[in-house]
Amino acid sequence: MLRANAITKRFGRTLALDGVDFEALPGEIHALVGENGAGKTTLMKVLSGSLAPDNGQAVLDERPLQAGSPRAALEAGIAAVHQSPMLFERMTWEENLALGGFDPGAELLDLAAVATRARALAAKLGFELPPGGITIENRSVAERVRLEVLRALSFNPRVLILDEPTSVLAPSELAAFLDLLRNLRGEGRIVVLITHKLAEAIAVADRVTVLRRGRVVARTTPAETSEEKLAGLMIGEIVIQPDAAAARSHTGAPVLQIENLALADHTGRRILDGLSFRVSAGEIAGIAGVDGNGQTELVELLAGVRKPSDGKVTSRGAMSVIPQNRDLDGLILDMRLWENLILARPLREQVTLHGWLNASRAIGLCRELIERFRIRAPGPDTLASALSGGNRQRLEVARAISSQPRVIVAHNICRGLDLVATAEVHRRILDFAAGGGAVLLISSDLDELLAICGRLLIISGGKIRETNPGDRDPQRLGLLMAGARD
Repeated sequence: MLRANAITKRFGRTLALDGVDFEALPGEIHALVGENGAGKTTLMKVLSGSLAPDNGQAVLDERPLQAGSPRAALEAGIAAVHQSPMLFERMTWEENLALGGFDPGAELLDLAAVATRARALAAKLGFELPPGGITIENRSVAERVRLEVLRALSFNPRVLILDEPTSVLAPSELAAFLDLLRNLRGEGRIVVLITHKLAEAIAVADRVTVLRRGRVVARTTPAETSEEKLAGLMIGEIVIQPDAAAARSHTGAPVLQIENLALADHTGRRILDGLSFRVSAGEIAGIAGVDGNGQTELVELLAGVRKPSDGKVTSRGAMSVIPQNRDLDGLILDMRLWENLILARPLREQVTLHGWLNASRAIGLCRELIERFRIRAPGPDTLASALSGGNRQRLEVARAISSQPRVIVAHNICRGLDLVATAEVHRRILDFAAGGGAVLLISSDLDELLAICGRLLIISGGKIRETNPGDRDPQRLGLLMAGARD
């Protein structure tokens, strides 16, 4: 049995965990749910040895685990897959996996042997590994998550803790991943699944523990609960979904125009192949696709950090870009919240005069946005690294919308957000479009796209196709995302 006894953890003035008791049994999938900032990830880090609690103790089979030692936890049989992939960006996936349990232990490192072992395990789990020799920085987020799972399983752990592993998976990948969890349970392992997707928790878990503001508020089973009940326990309030009618109303003139956009890699292979589409004022256009089909490269081209091989991008006004990797591309974690906000030029111009920064005005602006966007943080001087993943995402969204652009390009904007935060972000995106703004929403979450987008495009193999206006069938669209032909 894996057990947490009265775990308490503070970060400055923030009480992240308040006397939390938790247990998970062999041959069980135990879902841990809660809103952003509820303490889920903090508890995971205590159980996996990444954090030492202020009070309390983690125990496996009645043996206390060494606090604050990932190595001791791993040796005891506990492996973790974190929400933000913890891979070395400048190393290949083979080199990253060699740091796990795939290394045969020979005097000289044999990357070919590592790759062979990894491919065999991946095939057993139902997916293929990418071609070798390419660094992690050029791999998609979904591929990184799969590599993290592989590395964790390479140690043959008795306990596997997964933090939001399905947030980057397409519909076609989800069922296989949930089957993988069931297979691990069938082997007698303990699987702890941290998720904000309540339907998945109910579908796959044996038991569910609900955290709210650092405390356990419920322990239940899927048979005894529902998505609505869990949402109420998590949040303590009613979630009102925004009215998406504005997303399907009439639109104005094109604001963002993409013409024949192409991008080739260093080998000449086309990552993006002749993309042409437009986004009009007052419109939310969605691009759906399995992660790794050129979405990240498209966002980088639109942000101006890559140069296309061919084609052009025309924007009739300022553009805000929200990248999917908030920790690497969106925020500087060692900077304070107000410093991160004024990285956006329009916000910086509000708090500077003749090139001189007025720090008190910047702090006041940040305090206002913390309240407006419900960012759970002690204050503007908080380091971005101290926020939960969902609250970091809220900070990114606050910065983008408050910059008052004509166009917003958002990539997996709600990844890792709870129900209330997702509804808030969607409402703000809808309000932005209703005010005449243009939104390009790129997401692997088909439900999200169907909820708020008026027009839907599919990206597969670096090519884009537009769907029929009335085509809202999730199964058909999911197949197209996976590369099926019409």
